[in-house]
Amino acid sequence: MLFYAITGLINALASTFLGLFVFFKNRKAKVNQTFALFCLSVAVWSYAYYFWPSAQDQASALFWFRVLHIGAIFIPICYLHFVLIWLNLYRNKKRVLKLGYLAAFILCAFSFTPLFIKDVAPKFSLKYWGEPGILYHFFLFIFFIYAIYAVYLLFKHYQQSSGIKRSQIKYILAGTIIGYLGGATNYPLWYNIPFYPIGNW
Repeated sequence: MLFYAITGLINALASTFLGLFVFFKNRKAKVNQTFALFCLSVAVWSYAYYFWPSAQDQASALFWFRVLHIGAIFIPICYLHFVLIWLNLYRNKKRVLKLGYLAAFILCAFSFTPLFIKDVAPKFSLKYWGEPGILYHFFLFIFFIYAIYAVYLLFKHYQQSSGIKRSQIKYILAGTIIGYLGGATNYPLWYNIPFYPIGNW
């Protein structure tokens, strides 16, 4: 359990530092603001992720699982927002983004109810892990749709770009894929698949 707490803390501190560094580089630039917002959502998820492994009782574990999902709900939407601003696609894709934020706020409103997370229970060797409510399946659908869409837009522009922009997209794509694949290892256990969140680090 210590491994999961440490990885959560490392992710939280890294996201906080990176978000603040980029934001204060140019506080007025939309691209800096949206990247910082994305980092904030990762940080919220990660700080709460630090606390759930050390929860002493079921109620505390459930609380931290629900808190961390507030960050998780906004991660793909904020990331897409950054990508759209950076690729100058915001005006053309504004409706898609607004729909994503609307869905995120609706899910967030239910995040502390059994409709989103029913409860926590022992899962394999873990003392506590979440039991999905009916809205959790919708959350995962939205999460992966928006994550994949952002990757698709980056890959499409990578093919059309050259020079520095192409190199920038390549590194952002690599980081994105590593990050999302690592984060995705958190979800099999929700469906009683014995695959642990080892990619979280």
